[in-house]
Amino acid sequence: MFNKIDILPLSLYEFKLPEELYTRLVKDCEAVDWDNVENRDNVQYFGKTSDDDMHNEPRYGYLKSYCEECLEEVRNDLGFNLIPRLAVSQMWPNRSVKDQWHHGHQHGWSFFTGLIYVTGKTGRTWFSRRSEWMRISNFDLRREPDGVNENGHDVIYQKDPVPGTLIIFPSTLFHSVDAVTDDEARITVSFNSFPTGDVGELSNYSGVKLNVL
Repeated sequence: MFNKIDILPLSLYEFKLPEELYTRLVKDCEAVDWDNVENRDNVQYFGKTSDDDMHNEPRYGYLKSYCEECLEEVRNDLGFNLIPRLAVSQMWPNRSVKDQWHHGHQHGWSFFTGLIYVTGKTGRTWFSRRSEWMRISNFDLRREPDGVNENGHDVIYQKDPVPGTLIIFPSTLFHSVDAVTDDEARITVSFNSFPTGDVGELSNYSGVKLNVL
């Protein structure tokens, strides 16, 4: 008999949106002409994504500012002092209805990713990563058992959607969404972020000047 020691936890950052901001966001997301938005990849069981340049639209300036305030809190908490600021680099709304879901994925060209739950209380976000034991070779070491998703990543956390909350997590963290199970649409807003300003240590010739548009 052995004692199994689980190590290396991962933290997600959760914020509660101010009530006035949240009320405004619900109205803005419900005003999107979803009927004229195609399903992702034109697949019936995938939800819809609209307007990936949302962060550059003046009417969503209030939301971008709030998200960047939250990103700053996370950056400070992690002690990333060689990054002067993280800016929202992309932002988009999503909508799924009953029986629709979202396949597993990561977010490329992003440091931190944010997920705002706007409406809907079903359609959990599955966060997962591959165990180091499964990465010790290039050979398949097992058949996929229950509790492991189709991409071979061990599920480490299932997050129930809570309208009015924001989750910030590393963009490399694999995640997916299971099926919406009731009649209320699941609407979220997602965003990516990237460092902006004088990043790194320019005086030591190990930095770069970046400007996120």
